[in-house]
Amino acid sequence: MKEIGKTLKDKREQMNLSLSDVHKATKVQEKYLAAIEEGDLDAFKDEVFYKSFLRSYSKYLGFDPEEFVELFNSQKREIERSPKSEEVSFCAVEKNIFNTKKIFIVVVAIIAVALLIIFVCLYRNMSKIAQAVESDNFKQIECESLPKEKIEDDATVMEQDEPYSEEKIPNAEASTRQNLEIEAKETVWIKVDIDGKAVYEGTLLKGGKKMWEVNNSFTLKLGYAPGVKVFFNGESVDVVSGAVQDVNTIILKKK
Repeated sequence: MKEIGKTLKDKREQMNLSLSDVHKATKVQEKYLAAIEEGDLDAFKDEVFYKSFLRSYSKYLGFDPEEFVELFNSQKREIERSPKSEEVSFCAVEKNIFNTKKIFIVVVAIIAVALLIIFVCLYRNMSKIAQAVESDNFKQIECESLPKEKIEDDATVMEQDEPYSEEKIPNAEASTRQNLEIEAKETVWIKVDIDGKAVYEGTLLKGGKKMWEVNNSFTLKLGYAPGVKVFFNGESVDVVSGAVQDVNTIILKKK
């Protein structure tokens, strides 16, 4: 459109006419005449006004007004088909795609952070649970490396060639014998020595009981002291005091 405006302006100046002179002759306001010469279509409310004023201005300067209108239409079509317009459209599409990618990346990042936080919380909770279980089980694992799964029938019972028992203590008067009774409140590993000789070593199941008699003394080792009740000559024995990690060794002697 600037080419059209330049042609009209050059012609007007050759004719020593001012915009005021053209306005007086055509009745077109000077601001619109100036806009035509500058190729400023935005100054017109509609394209039809531009064409109408263009006809009046070009006809006054001695041109064929329809040729200028056709030239305007031709240039307009070229602008609409120009690569620049397509490039602008492509850039707009590309910008929208880029913005969409940015939004997608942000969303993925937020989800990743949320999953990481959830994983850390779960890991900490699992660690606390594992520590609690390990701490609770530790009370019962100090059993000379013997597995808790062993049942009483599989327990290793160490009998001597001449085991100390009620029936096999020769010439022992009942009034001088020492009695040992163990009741299991929990499944627990125990070892019983009589005069330094092992007579029992194994796992006593919860609710189980064991009794021995001897003329002198017992040495009792408990894998989990709070899990048993011990009676010596009918009297309850404190087996928890002095325990280390709930493991205790107690010597019960003849009074």
